[in-house]
Amino acid sequence: MENRLERLKHENGVLKEKLALLNKENKFLRRGYEDSVKLLRDFPGAMILVQEGKVILTNDATLNQLGYTEQEILGRSFLDFVHANAFDYVKKLHQRRIAGKSVPDRYETYLVTKSGEPFCCEVRVKKIRHKGRRAFLVNLLDLDQRKQKEIQLRQSQKMEALARMAQGLSRELNDCLPILAEHAQHFEGLESFQNKSPTPYLEKIESARNLWNCINQQLRCLTKSKNERSDVALLDLRKIVKDAVAITSPRWKEEPESRGVKINVKAYLRTISPVEGHPKEILDAFVSLISNAIDALPDGGEIYLTTEESSGLAHAYIQDNGTGISDDIKEKIFDPFFTTRGESRFGMGLSLAQTIITRNKGEIEFISQKGHGTTFIVKLPLAKEAPRPRPRRAKNRIRNSSILIIAEESIVNDLLSQLLISKGGKITTSSTATEGLKLLTKNQFDLIILDVNTSDLEPASVIPEIKEIGVRAPIALIRPEQAEDYTDVFLKVGADVVIDRPLDMPKILSLVSEALAKNGQLEETF
Repeated sequence: MENRLERLKHENGVLKEKLALLNKENKFLRRGYEDSVKLLRDFPGAMILVQEGKVILTNDATLNQLGYTEQEILGRSFLDFVHANAFDYVKKLHQRRIAGKSVPDRYETYLVTKSGEPFCCEVRVKKIRHKGRRAFLVNLLDLDQRKQKEIQLRQSQKMEALARMAQGLSRELNDCLPILAEHAQHFEGLESFQNKSPTPYLEKIESARNLWNCINQQLRCLTKSKNERSDVALLDLRKIVKDAVAITSPRWKEEPESRGVKINVKAYLRTISPVEGHPKEILDAFVSLISNAIDALPDGGEIYLTTEESSGLAHAYIQDNGTGISDDIKEKIFDPFFTTRGESRFGMGLSLAQTIITRNKGEIEFISQKGHGTTFIVKLPLAKEAPRPRPRRAKNRIRNSSILIIAEESIVNDLLSQLLISKGGKITTSSTATEGLKLLTKNQFDLIILDVNTSDLEPASVIPEIKEIGVRAPIALIRPEQAEDYTDVFLKVGADVVIDRPLDMPKILSLVSEALAKNGQLEETF
């Protein structure tokens, strides 16, 4: 009996030692798991863990990129965060991966942020085991940010090289200019030269000197790193744009008429707060941008100029309906001496404009498609010390509203999307009415914007179809130019709001907010 008790005590002691060891291992494994989770959460790249189709773990980088809280992501399908335009493609990959079929472990797609903005990223997927079951670790790489940084780096390197080259050329020009002056003086002292009047020679020399001075001035502008404080002043951007239109008037009015074509320049300039900068340089930048738009209209067309202010910035839009910019040269258009206009152009206009706007703490962006025109967007910071007028604050009902844009012209799609996304709208786009109607059967929208210029969009038939689907959202119609007489017709067939062409950004915001008000959206201010 005693031997048996002793044996049981011994076995009990061994079991206690094993239990203590297992508890120690369990604590070690739990600590390791917690450390792994913390490592994933603190990892600088956006990552999520998907198991059985649901997001079971995410990290801070993902929350920052997409704008959601952790509670808004966990437990939901990864497909819930895929943009509508990429949904079918990603869903097919997702289904094939779950079925064990061969699919690429990385692909590019668009997710959608909480504010409705598309998020272009590369998705990398790794199959792992988590708690004994199959799971997928998903890494999201921000392509927009990476591409933008690469472009900015290349542009910075180009501008540095240009500044060095411009300094050398400027010195050479300054050395040669006195030689021209000396020869001019020599001719001025002669009454005749080989029985010819010296006047034509003097005129040619003077013309060369003027051209020389112009080129030298442009080179000095490119090499200057910053403006002197004495050169900086408060300026009215609206007046700057008006002056630039007046200066370029011979090029967009008289020259085209002499060739039998017509260019119309239309300005919709909203009063904005003062901007601080170098007035002469900024005027030169807008002259260059308008001249570039004129060059894009060899057969005539329209140029629209718009100004507004938003989020502490003055925005100026220079829009043309000309030849557009092909994808293969989009990264080159700001390169010095690059031109598609032949040998008659120096190719300095856009380089100078970008240099000037950057030196005045602003930036230039552009939207373009070959054959569909170009829109340049200039952003300049409003003067901090300037007294800001306090206009009546408009109501913004765009934030968090889901808006469908049906427009064939990508320039219209891009411009409206950028504008409405900047106000917090959740934007879905379609290039055809047929595709748009399909989206309306699957999704709910707070507003629908239809561009009448879309080839398969006939308002008299499409708007009733939208109503038949059961859509109650208001409809905004972008009418063609010179169709003022049809406004009542568009309203009678069911449009709630009619938007004029050319697109007037401040007016569009007002009309869209007005239309959303009819849909009972919450009132906020922008």
